[in-house]
Amino acid sequence: MKACLVPVLLIMLAASTFAFEKKAYTMRDDFGSEPIHDCYMNYFYYIPCPTYSWFWGFHGWSQGEVIGTMFQVGDVSMFTGSACDPYMCFRLETIRILDFAGYGTIYPGMFTVEFDVYCADEEGCPIGEAFWSSGPYETGYAWNYVEVEPNQCLPHCAIEFDPSISYPRILVTATMIGTHCDYPQWGFDNISTAVLGGCELHDYSCLTALYPRPYSSHYGTIYSGYYGVNFEYCPPQWFCDGRDTSAGCGLYGYVEAAWRVYLGCGGPCAAEASTWGNIKTMYR
Repeated sequence: MKACLVPVLLIMLAASTFAFEKKAYTMRDDFGSEPIHDCYMNYFYYIPCPTYSWFWGFHGWSQGEVIGTMFQVGDVSMFTGSACDPYMCFRLETIRILDFAGYGTIYPGMFTVEFDVYCADEEGCPIGEAFWSSGPYETGYAWNYVEVEPNQCLPHCAIEFDPSISYPRILVTATMIGTHCDYPQWGFDNISTAVLGGCELHDYSCLTALYPRPYSSHYGTIYSGYYGVNFEYCPPQWFCDGRDTSAGCGLYGYVEAAWRVYLGCGGPCAAEASTWGNIKTMYR
């Protein structure tokens, strides 16, 4: 594994220590600039204070390390309600990520990543091989829109093929494959700076954002995690808030990667109307 070239700070994850640097940033959501979409899903807190939110930028990765976020269509924790109908919204179109460095567009090959999408189990671990990969990708500063081409149909990632419990579940990962390990500087939500700054704790959809997560929050689990190299950690290790030095992240809790996925709706992704039996055959 390639050693990082920068000084590191130690921060606790759920079960071990992981070395990286961190910095607090403010960033507005990408209001009015998002692609046309039917619905989107994300788990990170956006806390307007008043029009921006605080984020952590984490960097100091080693080559080959993997981070990821699990998404489950129809999960009310993502604040999208019925907009992402688990029986209709099956087409993965775009992935949005936040990078506070963005040097990949200036120095191609040094800060390169690769995005992959897997079906996921209930712990956020991949099932089988990735069914979509971006190939080498150079991120830019701030919000990056990674187009999923061709669009990917998700019925084969359903928990069960019975329509009553058909919620597809996917894992989106980023693998550091560049020649320099300092960046990307991935954006995660930032609870502690918002709290200390006196921000009113509510997220983008006005659902009260309680902390620490997950145990006293509306979240049942954490969806973003560190998978090590070649998924050596599965289930993944969670990321503590950048200011939390307590045992088990009990002060400010865990943080989520500022990642989002955009879905197209309209039913199963097939040229013609399909029965659920046909869908099972298509993706078996």
